Amino acid sequence: MGCLVNLFKCFLALCMIIVMLIVGCKLIFDPYTPDEHPKARTDVTYPADDGEYNTTPSQTEFNYDVPVQSGPNHDYIMENTFQKSGVVMELTPQLEHGLVYVIKVFKSQFGEDFSPTITSAHDSFSRHDKWSKHRYGQAVDIRMNDLPLNERRRVVRILEQTLPKEYKVIWESQYTPNEHLHFQSTH
Repeated sequence: MGCLVNLFKCFLALCMIIVMLIVGCKLIFDPYTPDEHPKARTDVTYPADDGEYNTTPSQTEFNYDVPVQSGPNHDYIMENTFQKSGVVMELTPQLEHGLVYVIKVFKSQFGEDFSPTITSAHDSFSRHDKWSKHRYGQAVDIRMNDLPLNERRRVVRILEQTLPKEYKVIWESQYTPNEHLHFQSTH
């Protein structure tokens, strides 16, 4: 019986090694770069606010079709949140609309003086996979690990029950130093 158990363990170990080799080869020989994505566009010109001239975006690591941010929703978000260093707040108008509501839910639970901290938005390409909504300005992460547990649960419950179906919240990395609320637009 002991030989069969050891043989089974060897078989499982061999299977895991094969899987790791396949994944490793995929990562080495087929690396993903943002320019390969169909939404990566370098031929787009963006109209200026006054409509008199066009400007072209700079050639940066994340050159996606995300509009330059302005307007009342963006102003409200910037005035009522903190952003972790390095966070790029280039969000789609749909996400900004929903994020205003999320901020108001936080304020309803923690008081008008409270400002949630956004730890990731249209950035952190090394941490998010190639299908992540963060890459298109359609997702933000909001720090939760510094808030009381009961209030965290209440905020998540309120958002899950009241957000329209085109938005989604996920309470990620619960009870860890990286705990955050992932909020995304499902458009």
